[in-house]
Amino acid sequence: LRESLAQAEAAVRSDPSDGQSWCESGGVSLGILGVSPLPQERVDPSAAANPDLHLNRATLLQYLERFQAALEGLSRAAELAPGWEEPKKRHRNLLEFLSRLCGLLANRVLGGTGRDWEGLGGAG
Repeated sequence: LRESLAQAEAAVRSDPSDGQSWCESGGVSLGILGVSPLPQERVDPSAAANPDLHLNRATLLQYLERFQAALEGLSRAAELAPGWEEPKKRHRNLLEFLSRLCGLLANRVLGGTGRDWEGLGGAG
């Protein structure tokens, strides 16, 4: 993976405007999980239409716990490739995870009292 990343980074350095090189670099980075997501679609407009790019970035954003951006990326990947089920499935799974997480947090904050958020001054 590290050799692949070195080659992908070399390709990006040789032509920083090549969106495909950015996409490959991002995919390898996902394998290593040590590189922050980059706004590749701003570098090469053709990369903005690549559903793999959005799926890869969304996956990395999810690991970084940037859930709103991850959901947006998964939605964009699904829009770009309507027949591809993977981004739709991941979007559903992330929403389910966040829903369960919110329920657990609410129960913990409320101490299992069954009260709703409005009892804490929230909007529900």
